[in-house]
Amino acid sequence: MYAWIRSLRLRVCVLAGFLVVASFRVAGTPVSWISVAAVFFIACATMLQNDWRDRYHDRRKGKVLVLEHPGGFLTLVLVFWAISFGLIVAAALVNKNLSIVLAPVALLGLFHVEFRRVPMAPVTLVALGSGSPALLPLAVGADEYRVWLLFLATSLAIFGREITKDIDDLLIDGGYKWTIPLAIGSTRTRIIAALAIMAACVVWLRVSFAEVPAMLVAMVGASILVRGSQPKTARAIIDVGIVLALLTIIVLRI
Repeated sequence: MYAWIRSLRLRVCVLAGFLVVASFRVAGTPVSWISVAAVFFIACATMLQNDWRDRYHDRRKGKVLVLEHPGGFLTLVLVFWAISFGLIVAAALVNKNLSIVLAPVALLGLFHVEFRRVPMAPVTLVALGSGSPALLPLAVGADEYRVWLLFLATSLAIFGREITKDIDDLLIDGGYKWTIPLAIGSTRTRIIAALAIMAACVVWLRVSFAEVPAMLVAMVGASILVRGSQPKTARAIIDVGIVLALLTIIVLRI
């Protein structure tokens, strides 16, 4: 059962929901909770979709759940996508403009893995898809430039974070997908990832100076990444920084 739950990457999916709440707080408009639910389920469905699409490749990493239970896993994928698109329709009934943002996010989650051999496409699509929920307040008429800053900061942070995952998979991704580490090597990739995180921190501080503590944590993660730390360790610290940044916005309503 634990392996099934783990496949959802609930930590990432909850963070996606936090991003939506934070974006409405930044915009100063009432939170669209149906959008929060939709983004959460889209994120879960995307994680499951990735595992299903990469099921043979992931065997090289020791991940065999999908191969051992293909029927049950495919059913789970379809159920989560059905819920996701159902919530998009429900959101459209509340405000049709919400679906204009939610539908592309879902489509990116559904199809981005198909572009895995296109240079720069995999990590860029993940970053844009992850940051796009921050734009939901614009769909309900919010006019707040900090929403765009939140989108940019989140996209840059996810771009850097995803690169660290590609460093982890450097030895097994060759021939299967295009990644920055495969193209330019691990050392230079670490620098690019760190620069993306630092750029995200600068933009996040434009959202609010209250983000300083969170950004310091993220900068520590970027620093130890460049110094040769395990990408998984650096990624965990960066994730803490992202969590603190979103919670700061949510709690302080800045």
